[in-house]
Amino acid sequence: MVNIRFVSKILTWCGVAVFALICTSCEEFCEEMNRTAIVVNFFTINADLTVEPLNVTVTIIGIENESTLYPNELFPRTFSQALLPINPMADMMSFSFKNDTLPADTIIFRYIRHTGFISPECGCASFAEIQGEPERTGNTIINLVVTNPSVGVVSYRQGVRNAENIRIYY
Repeated sequence: MVNIRFVSKILTWCGVAVFALICTSCEEFCEEMNRTAIVVNFFTINADLTVEPLNVTVTIIGIENESTLYPNELFPRTFSQALLPINPMADMMSFSFKNDTLPADTIIFRYIRHTGFISPECGCASFAEIQGEPERTGNTIINLVVTNPSVGVVSYRQGVRNAENIRIYY
């Protein structure tokens, strides 16, 4: 007669061993979430026409979903790079840039979406190509330049500098 308790213990240990084998046999785990965002860097133009990075103090709001993107728990009130998430279900997004004392600027980005493969660990993500010059108001922003129209996956980890898509000059 078979001892049910013994068979149960053997099956349990075999299950644990198989699970451990599966977990350790993976090449890598995907460390990043597959978030695609337009990377904006801020600059100022000095009196001698030299350009230098600028830390801005603005509130950035996604207009379509009425959400405050900056400041937030990850990014302080003053920053020099902003990540503006694209909507994988739409072909345009608009954002409001509001300084405490000056009128807000609105920027509208139009893009073409496509899906791309990242890696076996991370799977696929939505990518985008910015189409033309973004529409904008000219309240406080002096100039806006598309430096790289290819929008890809970004890292939201502290201290990571993502590849630039847009330069905004104040």
